[in-house]
Amino acid sequence: MNALALELCRDIARNGPMTFARFMEMALYAPALGYYEQPRRIGRHGDFYTSVSTGSLFGELLAFQFSEWLDAECSGGPCQLVEAGAHDGRLAVDILEWVSRFRSDLLGRLRYCILESSPVRRGWQEKTLHAHKARVRWARDVHEFGEDEVNGIIFSNEFLDALPVHRLAWDAANRRWQEWQVTGGAHGLAWHLGMPAVALLLPAVGPELAGLLPEGFVAEVSPV
Repeated sequence: MNALALELCRDIARNGPMTFARFMEMALYAPALGYYEQPRRIGRHGDFYTSVSTGSLFGELLAFQFSEWLDAECSGGPCQLVEAGAHDGRLAVDILEWVSRFRSDLLGRLRYCILESSPVRRGWQEKTLHAHKARVRWARDVHEFGEDEVNGIIFSNEFLDALPVHRLAWDAANRRWQEWQVTGGAHGLAWHLGMPAVALLLPAVGPELAGLLPEGFVAEVSPV
């Protein structure tokens, strides 16, 4: 097993089976080990393409639309673009360079804010955004900006689909939810079906729907 799998097994040995949400969080974001903590995962030399990695057009189109919305909403005053999950900062560069070229009037009152919890990814972003660094602000959470500070647009790209989820399985015989968890097996990690860890996340199932859901029906619920 690689270092991440060993760390997952150690966590399970200490604490018992983990929720899939916890597994997903560690697999993607564990410091120095998670998938998105590794360089060159996206693009020509990575594992997959996104709209950003194929060229600057996507960011330029967003910048054009954002500028129209900011004109309408900010009344000529200071405004912000807040990006959640900026990965290496490429989309931010494409947006800011378009604004610099075509909307210098907006650039002077625009602050670009990035929500980023990973020191590694923030390092990539600072390198990519070096030319625009004076106009960029980082925070781990939107609340760091203050209750009334964001006057503009909050957006993300290829981000919501990478948030951890709980995997719930329908027990048709007992008409209740169970939860798929991850445990350690003889050959590494394995699935384990247990009781839900967080009752508040359980989707409501009325009598009519309960009679229709097949055994093992799976629903994903995000804890975020």
